[in-house]
Amino acid sequence: MELSSVFKMVILSSATASIIAIIILIVKKLFKTKLNVTWQYYIWFLLIIRLIVPSSFETPISKFNMAAVTERVEISQSLLKNSNNQQYNTQDSNKVSKVKTEAKSDLKETKDKDFKYYFNIASIVWIIGVVLASVVIFLINGLLFVKVNKQPICKDPNTVKVFEKCKSIMKISKFIPIVYDRYAGTPALFGLIKPKVLINPDLINKLSFEEKKFIFLHELSHFRRKDVFTSWIMIFCGVVNWFNPIIWFSFHKMWEDCELACDAYVLSHLENEEQKQYGKTIISLASFVSRNKWIPGTTGIINGESNIKRRIIMIKNFKRTSYKWTAIPICILVALGMIGLTNSPTKATTLKNEGNLLQTKESKENYVNIVKEFLPKNSNIVTTETTKEADNVFVKDLDNDGKGEIVSAYKLAGEDEKINVIVLKKTGKSWAKILDEPAEGYKIESVLTADIDGDGKDEVLISKRVGGTLAQLSVYKLKDNLLNKISNEDVQYSKLDILSIPGKNSKAIATWMHDTGEAYIVDVLKWDGKTFVPAQDLYDNYFKQSVVPYYEQKVKTMPEAGFYWYYLADAQIKAKDKKAALQSIEKGLSLNKGYPSTKEFNKLKEKVVQ
Repeated sequence: MELSSVFKMVILSSATASIIAIIILIVKKLFKTKLNVTWQYYIWFLLIIRLIVPSSFETPISKFNMAAVTERVEISQSLLKNSNNQQYNTQDSNKVSKVKTEAKSDLKETKDKDFKYYFNIASIVWIIGVVLASVVIFLINGLLFVKVNKQPICKDPNTVKVFEKCKSIMKISKFIPIVYDRYAGTPALFGLIKPKVLINPDLINKLSFEEKKFIFLHELSHFRRKDVFTSWIMIFCGVVNWFNPIIWFSFHKMWEDCELACDAYVLSHLENEEQKQYGKTIISLASFVSRNKWIPGTTGIINGESNIKRRIIMIKNFKRTSYKWTAIPICILVALGMIGLTNSPTKATTLKNEGNLLQTKESKENYVNIVKEFLPKNSNIVTTETTKEADNVFVKDLDNDGKGEIVSAYKLAGEDEKINVIVLKKTGKSWAKILDEPAEGYKIESVLTADIDGDGKDEVLISKRVGGTLAQLSVYKLKDNLLNKISNEDVQYSKLDILSIPGKNSKAIATWMHDTGEAYIVDVLKWDGKTFVPAQDLYDNYFKQSVVPYYEQKVKTMPEAGFYWYYLADAQIKAKDKKAALQSIEKGLSLNKGYPSTKEFNKLKEKVVQ
């Protein structure tokens, strides 16, 4: 999976989680005096679940179905889509877009490309942030782990006796040592697999029997409630969503509620008089550990002064668990869970609104089987890491008879650098092979039809992907149920446009050859009977309507990139706007970025002044 796809999934999950977090905060505010502290803490787990479950199950009532909006990221930067269901606007001249429409389409694509470019940068920034935050957190925790393992274990019989009594109250049998740590700002539980209670020896010597009991009960309640594990989940989710302040604020509030829920759990094991003493212990500890710093993966009885007042009020007003309002939070949890943690039934909607989609998929499987019947032994339909056989079988009406022909590619065993293009046509009730020839590349890029020679019949344009951003176009003509190659030379491109020739029935092509960044070398070509040749008579309109707007957008978003100014100037020259071209050249020269060189800019300048 590409990094940008992972980042997109994180963004969608984070956005949905933010909505859930806001709803939780509102619910907590409305039912502040009605819900006990345990419920106020548990409700936060909806946020945790939303963040760690990228793909949710489906229900009809989900309102936050962002997962339904999907985007297929193509390896190719071509304008063409590798889909059998898409028809190019070259079969009928009346269906060919007008020049203004083409320009708008190009501008839209430009914006889409710009968005993808910046989104990829954002993805890289995001993963760098994740890595850096993870390194810092695990480095801090690792150093603490090493340090703690070097510290002495408490063997004071009175302290150990109190601790064992507290374990008995909490019904804990696991061995948990008390470790002396002079750097521990507050008593804390540390360790996920082998937990330890950290405590400053200077502090423990000042504590009474009851104060030790309350501190140990608090830390053991964290162990009993698996709060260390929860804290690591929060840390993980926080690191992944480091860019989202709503998530971080929510986790801060969640941990405050965790401490209150922990206090409530301890209080449920104490008598009424002991509950008051527990509150006094927290107050005295707060004054003693005023400089305490939070360490990832630890749970301490004092994790900051901001929540002390709220905890003391809760302790003062603590009552045994009441079930009077239990039904309300349960209903809230269920409602939020169904709305926020599920996806809408996109599959059912698709089948209802796109009735032919399922039929198309079923047909493609049939077409795959048909192709396999014509393959030689020890060969297979071409596949890649991201595509399967059905993705490399194209169905296209090549001769406008209303029936689809099958175009595919296969690879012989041992042939890694070459493929064979195969085309099948149905005659009556049987299929026949009308083309089977070797070709360079590793998959079919696109299958198009266009009347490039003006004879009133469409030629077949088959492109093969030969490199990361490079495709190769061959031209074929269907005659007597055979598909014959008529192009002497293949045309290479990264992106391709098919355009009308004014006053003629034939079509021309515009090739965009990738250079650097999002810059392309653009040319307009027309058919001369054997191959494609430059069509300078078509430069004016095409460059004015398509290429110039593209690079104007580029220099607007990246004004310091000299190569965009160079290609903008070149496009303006071909669009016969020499004044604007000269301004672009001067701007590019002033940047002095090294590529293109000053010499290349001056060559363009010579074209302007000629």
